[in-house]
Amino acid sequence: MTDQTQLPDSQRRILDFITRYVDDNDVPPTIREIQKGAGISSTSMVSYHLKALERAQILNRYERRSRGVVITAPNRINPRDMVSIPIVGRIVASLPAPTPDADALADAENTLQIARSMVGHAEDLYALEVKGSSMIDALINDGDIVVMSKGAEVRNGDLAAVFLLDKNESTLKRVYFEGKRLKLKPENPTMKPFYVDARSAQIQGKVLCVIRRA
Repeated sequence: MTDQTQLPDSQRRILDFITRYVDDNDVPPTIREIQKGAGISSTSMVSYHLKALERAQILNRYERRSRGVVITAPNRINPRDMVSIPIVGRIVASLPAPTPDADALADAENTLQIARSMVGHAEDLYALEVKGSSMIDALINDGDIVVMSKGAEVRNGDLAAVFLLDKNESTLKRVYFEGKRLKLKPENPTMKPFYVDARSAQIQGKVLCVIRRA
C-alpha cells in the first residue's frame, strides 16, 4: 500500500475533501463535488486521480453509483493523529449488538487504527462488523466495519445502531424521529422502511464512518 505522505498534492486534497464530506454528510461526494471541493481542474482529472488512489489500495470505487467512492485506508500522516478503536462484535439480525461497556472494551480481541480526522472530537468510540445487505446503497456492505460513537447525538436521517427491545435484536438503519415512533429506513431498494414504538427501541450509537474490508 502506498505511503500517503508521498502522494501528489492533488490526491492529498481529494482524500482530505472526501473525508470531510463523509464526516458532514454520512455519504461520499460525487465526482463533480470532489472537483469543486478539492480544487481539481476537471472531472476527468478527478477520475484519473481516483483510479490512481484505487491502484494504491487507498480507496475503492463503485463506478455505477454516483456516490461510489469509499476510502479504505486512513490518512497516515503522524501516529499521534491516529486513534485505536476496539472492534467489539457484529451487528447482525436476531442478536443484540454489543455496546462499549468496560468489559467489552477490555475483552476486544481486535482493534482498528484510523485517522482522528475521520471521527472528529467524538468520544466513546467502538466498532462493529456489519452482517447483511440492508445498507448497500449507503455503501455499507456485508463484512464492512462501522465506527460508532455511543455518546454522539443522533438526528433525523443519521445512520445508527438501534436495539429493538421487543425483538431482542439490533439493526443498522437510517433513523427518523416521528413523534412517539421511530422510522427505520434500510438503504436497499428491495427493502421497505418500518416503524417501531420509540419506547421499545434504544439507540446504541451513531455511525461516524465506514471502513471497507477488501
